[in-house]
Amino acid sequence: MKIKVCGIRNQDNLTFLNASEVDFIGFIFYNKSKRNFDDGDLKQTIKSNKLKVGVFVNERIEKVENIAQTHNLDYLQLHGDESPAYCQALKEKGYKLIKAFSVHDELPADLIAYEDVVDYFLFDTKGPAYGGNGTQFDWSVLKQYKLSKPFILSGGIGLEDVAVIKKLDHPKLFAVDVNSRFEVSPGQKDEKALKEFIEELKQ
Repeated sequence: MKIKVCGIRNQDNLTFLNASEVDFIGFIFYNKSKRNFDDGDLKQTIKSNKLKVGVFVNERIEKVENIAQTHNLDYLQLHGDESPAYCQALKEKGYKLIKAFSVHDELPADLIAYEDVVDYFLFDTKGPAYGGNGTQFDWSVLKQYKLSKPFILSGGIGLEDVAVIKKLDHPKLFAVDVNSRFEVSPGQKDEKALKEFIEELKQ
């Protein structure tokens, strides 16, 4: 099971994750987020030996490209209302994409339109904000998913969910994404809790 930790903006958290067994580290480039990258102390080019994911919400493609090049991002996570054409435009420029979708009691009907233009889907809980709401959707709806594209499970995942995650039996479940449930304050991660989560899930 791959692990993505999102919302990193401080050097101490990044240093900890660089030395951990996480696979992806997410950095949020959205000025309305409580975990906006520019509000942290990582002002220089991000240095990490993990796969670096930049999270964007309805951003201009030119700005996305500029940030991706500045920080040498490995993946772009599109967490807004980006269209298949928007994804296609970035895909044609050679970027690897994760497209996030909000889920409540059923999966979105338009997933198939994105299947050929992204690398992974990410299923997050529908809420008032674009991610980081700290709540879970009903994971039983994942049984509805029949497409071939691998997906990442997100939304309110905490330390107490490890056992349930390990029992999820879906052939396309690629990774889990954690964020707000591992924070002592927005953008500042609880490294002790993260360490325990990572170790238990990787066992």
